[in-house]
Amino acid sequence: MTKLSIIVCVFNEIKTIEKILNKIDSVEFQNTIQKEIIIVDNNSSDGSREFLKKISISNNLKIFFQEKNLGKGNSIIKGIKESTGDLIVFQDADLEYDPNNFVRLVNHLLNNKLDAVFGSRIKNDEVYFYYKINRVFVVFLTKLINLMYRGTFTDVATNHKLIKREVLNKLNLTSKGFTLDFEISLKLAKYKFRYDEISIGYHPRTYKDGKKINFLDAIKSLFVIFYYFFRK
Repeated sequence: MTKLSIIVCVFNEIKTIEKILNKIDSVEFQNTIQKEIIIVDNNSSDGSREFLKKISISNNLKIFFQEKNLGKGNSIIKGIKESTGDLIVFQDADLEYDPNNFVRLVNHLLNNKLDAVFGSRIKNDEVYFYYKINRVFVVFLTKLINLMYRGTFTDVATNHKLIKREVLNKLNLTSKGFTLDFEISLKLAKYKFRYDEISIGYHPRTYKDGKKINFLDAIKSLFVIFYYFFRK
């Protein structure tokens, strides 16, 4: 039996946290796939922590509370360390990404004997982004990684990344913020792991609705891309 660890990063998502957890719980796999949910709260202050503290813990559900806002990347790294699954996938606590994508991601990885599969919002020329500038930066940074690391990505910034646990352990991840998406992608390409993408739907939200990534994150991501290019 294969175990899938779903790492849910939470930071001030009281409006959507219950809905996304219900969606994750309703995802149905074949009998050979077992789910494990790892929730990491990044010191929320809007009631998310209080809601999560009321949830009953079980063997397949673990919740961790950060005492400081240490960044989304830090939450994912924490989740990886605490997970026990053979496969690991990332899920934000908002409703931009549909957990039902997990089934197709897992099937594509297993059927093609891959190390990682990304859910691309751009692969088939879909236009899901609410802000055009966000799509411009995603495409630019993706093409830059492809050029510098000989990658074949279309969307390195997607949240839906499914990766074998043993591969994640080999990547030695260190980025603490949104830049972790780019560190993962460039290292998969740099070290010649077997990866692919499938097209997924995407439901973008506005900054008014709680979207958090910004222009500074793009600049930091650019730095990460060059940093690992010149580092042995």
